[in-house]
Amino acid sequence: MKKRAVEYPIKRTIRFTENEDAELGKLLQKSTYCQTLSELIRDMLFKKDITVNTYDASLHEVKLQLARIRNELQAIGVNINQITRYFHTAVDSETRLVYAEKVLPHYRKVEGKIEELFTTLSQLSKRWLPK
Repeated sequence: MKKRAVEYPIKRTIRFTENEDAELGKLLQKSTYCQTLSELIRDMLFKKDITVNTYDASLHEVKLQLARIRNELQAIGVNINQITRYFHTAVDSETRLVYAEKVLPHYRKVEGKIEELFTTLSQLSKRWLPK
């Protein structure tokens, strides 16, 4: 076992309720540098800054939604690029007209995805901006 840099010869006993003990356990898990409960409590008692890592689980769903929209927009972009390439290789105007008509629904999908993106971003900004 690793030896401590500072020895603590004086022991004190303190009692906690179950809720308080659970709260201390959560703080210890989130703490970036405290290894033991004693170390955490000493830091709290002597007013040292305690660094706690937090994770906002509500943002997980937003990240997934944004990633999905990005992937869908990317797929639509690939389809538009393919149709555009065929459009430019077509020789007669009738074939070009067919490709132009094929690309229109894809642009409408992009419009819908952009609206979905703005809706998601506006909901997200409501959480971040002060009221």
